Amino acid sequence: MPAKTGGSHAVSAFVTLIVGTMFSKYLWSVAPPLGEAGVLAMAAIRSTTGIAVPATDQFAGAVVIMLGLSFVWGIVYHVSRHG
Repeated sequence: MPAKTGGSHAVSAFVTLIVGTMFSKYLWSVAPPLGEAGVLAMAAIRSTTGIAVPATDQFAGAVVIMLGLSFVWGIVYHVSRHG
C-alpha cells in the first residue's frame, strides 16, 4: 500500500512540476490578468508567511498553477480510491 500511494504522489509531483510550468507560460501569454493574479497571490503568501520568495511573473504563475493542479490531483485520487 505505501508503494501505491508513494508512487501516486511521486507522479503527481512530477506532472505538476512539468505541466504547471508549461501551462503558466501559456496562461501568462493568453490571459495576462490571470498571470497578474498569480503575482498578487505570491505577494500575499510572501507577506503572510515572511518567506523570501521572489515574486517574478513566471515563477508566481507557475506556483499558483502547481497548487491548483495538486489540489485537483488530490481530489481525483481521494474520490477514485475511497469512492
